[in-house]
Amino acid sequence: TFLSEYLQRVSKMVGKFVDGAELQEFYRKANVLITGGTGFMGKVVTEKLLRSVPHIGNLYLIIRPKKGKGINDRLDEMFEDRLFRRLKKENPNFRSKVIPIEGDCSCVGIALNSGDRETLLDKVNVVIHGAATVRFDEKLRSAVAINVIGTREVILLAKEMKHLKSYIHVSTAFANCNHLHIEERFYTTPTRYQEILQLVKTKDDDELEQLTPSLIADWPNTYTFTKALGENVVASEGQGLPIGVFRPAVVISSYKEPVRGWIDNVYGPTGLLVGAGTGVLHTYLGDSNVVTDMVPVDMAANALIVSAWKTANHKEGKIPIYNYVSSAENPICWADFIKKNQKYGINWPTVHAIWYYSFMAIKNPVLYFLANLFFHTLPGYLLDALATITGGTPRLTKIYKKLDKFSSTMSYFAENVWTFDNDKTQEMWNCLSPEDQELFFFDMKTMDWDYHSQSNCLGLRVYLLKDDVNTLPQARKKWYKLYLAHCALKLVVSLLLLKLLWMFIKLLVSIFL
Repeated sequence: TFLSEYLQRVSKMVGKFVDGAELQEFYRKANVLITGGTGFMGKVVTEKLLRSVPHIGNLYLIIRPKKGKGINDRLDEMFEDRLFRRLKKENPNFRSKVIPIEGDCSCVGIALNSGDRETLLDKVNVVIHGAATVRFDEKLRSAVAINVIGTREVILLAKEMKHLKSYIHVSTAFANCNHLHIEERFYTTPTRYQEILQLVKTKDDDELEQLTPSLIADWPNTYTFTKALGENVVASEGQGLPIGVFRPAVVISSYKEPVRGWIDNVYGPTGLLVGAGTGVLHTYLGDSNVVTDMVPVDMAANALIVSAWKTANHKEGKIPIYNYVSSAENPICWADFIKKNQKYGINWPTVHAIWYYSFMAIKNPVLYFLANLFFHTLPGYLLDALATITGGTPRLTKIYKKLDKFSSTMSYFAENVWTFDNDKTQEMWNCLSPEDQELFFFDMKTMDWDYHSQSNCLGLRVYLLKDDVNTLPQARKKWYKLYLAHCALKLVVSLLLLKLLWMFIKLLVSIFL
């Protein structure tokens, strides 16, 4: 009828839907506990819930004091991010729904005081456990503390919650990367998490450091290994809870919401693009034809929010697992991803660039070593020496050492190909109402990589490099000068090579004729 259509249009404008919006109703007045809420995806989940579910209850964010800043200061700092500008405009009173709780997931009892603990046990309906260390080179002790012990402690807390409807453990699609085909099920590890906890408890740092390679076995780093152990904790300790596991692939900048291209870290492919776009990174160890698995942060956050609702309605005995990946429905290889970003990124140069864009992925380790030597190491030492002589600050050698380490840690993911089942994730999307599909869009099948690339490099420029769009005219002038210098250098090198070739030919002629 006309009245029902009119009411539905009005409800869309205010963020509520009268009919068919089961997801909206699930979160109505629901109190949500979020760990890792100040992290990359945690911020986006927090923003999305506050903006798109205005009738939600309270959001309890577990935050630990850091670098001399208390939890309220850290929360204030988080809300100063550009990510929250739209929220402030659309829902100015959002802060009244956000309650910071001082705690530390790596500590026994999450280091909660008795009052906060009782509040959480009495009030919380939904738990989103996203707190984790994502550093590939994290020491095993630290990685276990956050990714394994933290998981256990939050589950133990959830078991005492009086009104819990759903619990989502945020893992990663690469937790079980020692398998090349990954299903939506639990996998075992050679060493049980209980044994790892005992080793961490009884061994000193040096002993643990020596044992780490044998303990992580087929896993490339402590991050993926401890995320696998974290899943084992869920499988073991989560029985009886309305619990599910959400496994996103590598999370990159936002696709649409709340702004296009938002990003706050240089992990994974983002680091490659920033390095190449500033003229610092020129070569990388990896196969550019390998399919890479990436998902935009806003779509991942939407899928995560929906998975909590889906898990609450899950009737089967097994704990549901949702693989949220791109390769199963919308694959893209490294070469195409880089080309698309180069195509649009060339329009958004930065004033921080030190050289013109010149980047290539090299599969052969020997060729990569030579390219790294001539494009990174030697120029780094030369320019740092010049900087020292002229009274400047030598920085490039240090930067290139970090980039070399970054390339080594990432090469595993740039050389291997994984396939994923994502039946439960597709089912989750298909069971949403049209209204909820529009509001919580996460369909990778219809996601447009071209559309994402159009804003991605601009986002890197503005949000990561803190280079405002007002500097574009200045940046483009500098970019053109760097381009001329790049062409001149290529010409000089080409002439030198021709000269060497001519000298070599003359030498051969003098010897044999």
